[in-house]
Amino acid sequence: MKLEDVIENAFMVKPEEVLSQVASRMANEKKYEAFVFDKELKGIVTLDDIVKKRVSEPQKMKISYLMKPVTVFSVEAPVEDIMNYMLVSEHRSLPIEKDGKIYAITKPKLLKFIKDEIFTGKKAIDVMQKSYCASTNDTISTVATVMRDTGVNRIPVVDEEGRFAGLVDSLSLAGMLVGRERSQFGERDGEKVKLGNVGVGTFLRTDILKVSPETDLKEIVKKISNEDSCTAIVEENGKLMGMITIKDIFKLIGKSLETVYIRVSGLHDEDEFVRNKIDEMIENTINKLLKTVKVTYVALHVDTHKKKARKDERMKYSVHGRLVTDKGNFYASDYEWEPTKAVKVFLDRIETEVHRQIERTRGY
Repeated sequence: MKLEDVIENAFMVKPEEVLSQVASRMANEKKYEAFVFDKELKGIVTLDDIVKKRVSEPQKMKISYLMKPVTVFSVEAPVEDIMNYMLVSEHRSLPIEKDGKIYAITKPKLLKFIKDEIFTGKKAIDVMQKSYCASTNDTISTVATVMRDTGVNRIPVVDEEGRFAGLVDSLSLAGMLVGRERSQFGERDGEKVKLGNVGVGTFLRTDILKVSPETDLKEIVKKISNEDSCTAIVEENGKLMGMITIKDIFKLIGKSLETVYIRVSGLHDEDEFVRNKIDEMIENTINKLLKTVKVTYVALHVDTHKKKARKDERMKYSVHGRLVTDKGNFYASDYEWEPTKAVKVFLDRIETEVHRQIERTRGY
């Protein structure tokens, strides 16, 4: 199978389109990302950012205000590099260039490239993660605040007996930005929706894959890929046990350092010495951090850019990545003219942010 076999038409918007219209289209077509295009690809806008921004007048704000840069991958790019970039950025789709045109690849479709033996002997209980849960008695304001403050983009909702009632994510919350839904919840003549009075049940998604703890992971992966879904809920005797995301599955193909999963991409053109040196730097940083925090995974992606400096053509290396710990998620990016220096600057920045968070938690 090749990447070109699973790419699809990209969801495109123009920079001058307003946020409420784009959110409405994304909700209707179930798209989590929109690619901003004006003669060429300008950037990406995510539904997560649209929802968490809580813009007071989305019908007046241009979508370009929330636009972020994004790496465009060639249709010939290594699939593992694309998987890793998705781990770093947490996007659910990315732009793919083929014959001068922009297409899209989604997370579920990338699962088709993982060999079945990776999942052999593994069940849902082996990869599921415990998740913050909301109650059916909570308001949407409470849940939206938790999503914004914690950085999570999906929250399971349970009833008083612990049974899964539905999922809240940016797709279900997009209705807050659409005029029709606002009118339905009582907005009149420009009056804003009072989210503190709206129950979370109004925004629940129930079209979520459900599995048992003993379900074979191979079966789950096949269903997620075929249904173009990013989440599976794990239940036992009607009670919510945990949640599986594609991120949890991607981590299975990463290098393991104790219980830490490490993914590095974008260095396939570098020699083995450089790659080994970077691996050593990452492992040293993680070992230092493990003394103070629990590290779940680290994902780095390196982009190379040709730049002319004086009379010599040089390569600039930009590194961006994500570190996930029990103290929160940390994201950083930086660049240098040598790959090892670029990674070192990135690692130093991440380490500094972790220590700052620890100090804030301690209160000094």
